Amino acid sequence: MAGDTIFAVSTPPGVGGVAVVRVSGPDADATLTAMTDAPLPEARRASLRLLCDPHSGETLDHPLVLRFIAGESFTGEPVVELHLHGGRAVLASVLHVLGRRDGLRLAEPGEFTRRAFDNGRLDLSQVEGLADLIAAETASQQRAALHQYSGVIGERCRAWSTQMTRGLALLEATIDFADEEIPVETWQIATDEIVAVRDAIRSDLASAHPAERMRDGWRVAILGAPNAGKSTLINALARRDVAIVSDIPGTTRDSIEVHLDLGGYPVTLIDTAGIRESADTVERIGIERAGRMAAKADLRIAVAAPDAALEADVSALLREGDLRLWNKVDLHPLPDASMLPLSAKTGDGIDAVIARLRETVDSAEPPADALLLQQRHRAAMAEALRALDAYAELASDDPDRIQAAPELAAQIVREAWEALGRITGERGIDRLLDVIFSEFCLGK
Repeated sequence: MAGDTIFAVSTPPGVGGVAVVRVSGPDADATLTAMTDAPLPEARRASLRLLCDPHSGETLDHPLVLRFIAGESFTGEPVVELHLHGGRAVLASVLHVLGRRDGLRLAEPGEFTRRAFDNGRLDLSQVEGLADLIAAETASQQRAALHQYSGVIGERCRAWSTQMTRGLALLEATIDFADEEIPVETWQIATDEIVAVRDAIRSDLASAHPAERMRDGWRVAILGAPNAGKSTLINALARRDVAIVSDIPGTTRDSIEVHLDLGGYPVTLIDTAGIRESADTVERIGIERAGRMAAKADLRIAVAAPDAALEADVSALLREGDLRLWNKVDLHPLPDASMLPLSAKTGDGIDAVIARLRETVDSAEPPADALLLQQRHRAAMAEALRALDAYAELASDDPDRIQAAPELAAQIVREAWEALGRITGERGIDRLLDVIFSEFCLGK
């Protein structure tokens, strides 16, 4: 199937000004030649062409056409892009013609990107960054995805692998030439190379920021006693009615989540059940769930009001840096200067709450040059670090042990080398590939 020529629509479904159909594979140029009566356009130069059905001669469209030669396209194969007018009839007719051509088939989800990976145009960490870039909804998600898509993680892993390979080559030379006298300096050079990689991995792991935080955003739990105004607050922050507001205590019995773009950062607000002693079984379940949500959240907002004080049960869930609000300030003045004044009902103070939220989230954004690692990357780097720690311990306990057991030392280094290779997809990731590429949309 890797040698097939594939095609698919690469733009979102629906009517639009332009619909892009991508054709990739050895038959891409021949397909374009069969559908036009003009010479192939120069590679990487947009050209207008009259597109026709090669069987009936019927005109299909007058699109812009782009060609990419093998080795210079996204997939690494010959690629043709048809930039059609975005009407449904135009698109359907072109897809019908392509589908009838021998040697062409509809691409599977993620197959264009899979071919880019197989042909060495992207490593696996870049593929994951591309998936995040397509799904990005906020500026911070876009920045994080572009950072990973740039290939910085793969570059570091390959540099470490190259350095370990030099050390490993020296170790394996001592195995291959065991009958020869090996200079003492050889062992020390190998160890210096390998320990330097160990130290670099440890430093990067310690300073790296979780990519999941940038991709999934902040989770903010809103806590308080019944009738404190939590639901009114979340409606005010969302600027729409997403939660039921009522004077009846215990109205919110389950968690309600609202996704916001807060100044370019993805934020999920969680409206939780009012925390109090209750004999109602269903309400108690909601209260227990509120506690679990608060523990997992990145930030908590505690809401108090004249008729709904900040109880000890709520205060126990708070951590340093969490926000405390005094709601219904229009009815009763602020009793505590450490709290932010608010009237969720009238909107007074809501801008100050948003500003404080934005300030809190902004202060946690990693620097532009920080390394952003996904859980899979962190796990692989941690595995490599454990192996290299074992090597360093072997060498530090008694340098002669490396000379006496070079096979063991080399095997330890190979384990670290394999772990780093899984980050870029160069080694040991066959079962992972189908999962990753299946998450891409058709046409990508």
